[in-house]
Formats: sequence, structure tokens, C-alpha cells
Amino acid sequence: MASTPSVQRSDGSLVFCVLACLLTWALSTPAMLHFLERTPLTPAAVAGAGLSAFGPLVAALLVAATQGRIRSIFTPFRAPLHWIVLGLFAPMLSHLAATALFVGLGGPPAQWFHPPVTPEHVAALVVFSIGEEFGWRGFLQPRLAHRYGPVLGSLLVGVVWALWHLTYCVTPEAASFSLSAFLLGLLKLPLWSVIIAWVRERARVGLAVALAFHAGAHLDNLQRALPIDWRLHGLHIALLAILSALAARSLTTATPGALDSVTSSA
Repeated sequence: MASTPSVQRSDGSLVFCVLACLLTWALSTPAMLHFLERTPLTPAAVAGAGLSAFGPLVAALLVAATQGRIRSIFTPFRAPLHWIVLGLFAPMLSHLAATALFVGLGGPPAQWFHPPVTPEHVAALVVFSIGEEFGWRGFLQPRLAHRYGPVLGSLLVGVVWALWHLTYCVTPEAASFSLSAFLLGLLKLPLWSVIIAWVRERARVGLAVALAFHAGAHLDNLQRALPIDWRLHGLHIALLAILSALAARSLTTATPGALDSVTSSA
């Protein structure tokens, strides 16, 4: 008797999402509890917070290993230098444009740029880029693009990406869960995901571009502007929505199969 095709369960997407979130949440929870209790971080909590960034990478390696496809997580990697530079500075340029609009409408921004100001910020720029992107863009993106198409697949990656940040929304400054920070991630990350997918398409799907975008988000992090001003972020979301709509239009007319090449060639 011929076997019926599985309903896309064998690609491991769901298992990856669950593992990535659980690994990161488990490792970051001790630091989160210290923030809530306003107590100093223990060495174990600091180590856990740092290692939590690698949840997506570890989850991708574990699932891909069962499929015999570990190499696919890291390839293709190279991208033209000008696209990497664009990715690195694109978040900063988008923040600058939103801030300029905000000022033009009479808003009073605290500052124009929000660079890393602590050793932890600098470390996060490298650690989170490596720990996340091989999971989101190396593992999950090709599979969801293959199943749902490049636009919807990218949006779904962005939703999972935002949910993954759940424990990071407890900050030492507020000593509580920041609903605003969570909602901003839920609104912005799917839009960024579509934009990154478009750039990867134009850069021959090089993962180096995704890492550059992620590092750029830490190089100039608009959410360091506290307290959160929804007028400023609203303008930034509107700008990202326009850019992602243009990117989505381009992706739907692009040659099929570029972003899902890893899945289809396995």
C-alpha cells in the first residue's frame, strides 16, 4: 500500500520552534527572576542569560541532526559586501528616518542614535546575531517559505521570533514584564523578517546578510530610548510596513524557489 504524504510534519519546523523557545526561556528565567526581585545577578544567572541567546542555534542543530541536514543551516553563507553593509546600517537608517519624521511633527526625541553603552550591549551584538540567525533564517525560514511562500513564511518566522523574546521583556530597569516591549517586537519583527527575506533573495540568500541585520539592530537599538514613546515607534512601524509591503511585492514576483532551496534540495 502506498504511503500517503505527511502533512509537512517531517520538516521539523514545529519541533524547532518549541525547542528554541523552551531552551531560551529556561536559561533566561533565573536572570528574569532576579530582575523581578531587584536582586543582584548570580554568576549562574549571568551565564544562563548569555547562553540563552543560543536557543535557536542549538534547536536547529538538534532537529537538523535527526534529518542529516546540519550543513544546510549554515549554507549558503556568503553575500556581496555592499549588501552586508546595507544590512548592518539598515536598522539605524530606519530609526533615523522615523526620528526625523517625529521631530518634523513636533516630537521631542531624547536622542537620535541609541548605540551600545555597556559591555553587555556590545556582547549581545555578536552573541545574539550568531545564536539566533542560523535558527531563524538558516533553519526555519527555508522550511516555512517552502510551505507557505516567501511572504507568509517570513511573517510567521517574525511572529515566532517575537514570541521567543518573551522572557527578555522583563527588564532590570522596570523590574517587571514590559508589555510595550513585547508588543513592539510582535509588530516590528514580522515586518523586519519580510525585509530580510527580500534582501537575502537579492543577495543570493547569503546568511551573512541576516547576521548583519541582526547586529545592526543591536548597533542602534531604538528600544533603548526609555520610556517607550509610542508616537515615535508608531512612525517607525509605519515606515517598516511600507518597506515590507514593497519587499513582499518583489518577493511574490521573484523566481520561485530561491529562499526554499535548502528544503527542496534536501
